[in-house]
Amino acid sequence: MKVKDVMSSPAITEDENVSVAIISRDMELSGVGSVVVTENGKPAGIITDRDIATKVIMRDRIPGEVKAKEVMSSPLVTIKPDAPVEETCRLLVKHDIRRLPVMDNGTLVGIISVRNILRRAPEQLQKFYPAETEERVSVEILEVGDVMTRKVVTEDEEASVAKISAEIAEWGIGSVVITKDGKPTGIVTDRDIALKGVMRETRELKAKEIMSSPLITIEPGALLEKACKILAANHIRRLPVMDNGKLVGIISVRNILIRAPGYVKKFYPEE
Repeated sequence: MKVKDVMSSPAITEDENVSVAIISRDMELSGVGSVVVTENGKPAGIITDRDIATKVIMRDRIPGEVKAKEVMSSPLVTIKPDAPVEETCRLLVKHDIRRLPVMDNGTLVGIISVRNILRRAPEQLQKFYPAETEERVSVEILEVGDVMTRKVVTEDEEASVAKISAEIAEWGIGSVVITKDGKPTGIVTDRDIALKGVMRETRELKAKEIMSSPLITIEPGALLEKACKILAANHIRRLPVMDNGKLVGIISVRNILIRAPGYVKKFYPEE
């Protein structure tokens, strides 16, 4: 399978002098997690929602005053559309990144990500998760507890968004569960920080002001089928896992793609 069979197209671009506030708005409108940054019309770098959360919000900078070129990752690592997916895997692992712009004779034609590969070429999974080589439980009887991530970072609803951004960066995670009086009540993702935090442009923003609430949860003994249905029905990508009122894990679309890629149709029926 080749890159052009898997990539997303077209890729969203922004000029290097555009503010992070505008980029954040455009990412939200386009429903994407990254944009390719151009210099004089040519791809020069890339900005992800995580970059905005950790390089702007976390550092208490004003998004409207920060230009794309100040926080973009550069130089840009790219790949050709006719390259094999295996080459994409090698480059992603080598550079410890999750997306590659696709260039054809100097023209940006798309972008390929870890998620693209998990969706369209799950047999390449071991390029990213070599630990997943052990014999697995049959997909048909997988439960949420078999797939979930057990380590969950939590923060009180009064915690600052800057603090949450720092923890997301430190732990390399995509979300933090928010608590009130010690009980889970909402969730804040890196995308929430990048989009809602930027739009508010306030340095004193608290978790409770941007969290998604009420919290939708699931029990560890539920079948993976049920988790898929809840995620798809609510247009969300993560579910905290509760066992007798206690937070015991979190299950995400990526968890399911890694362990049971056949369920991907629950989220992407067009594929």
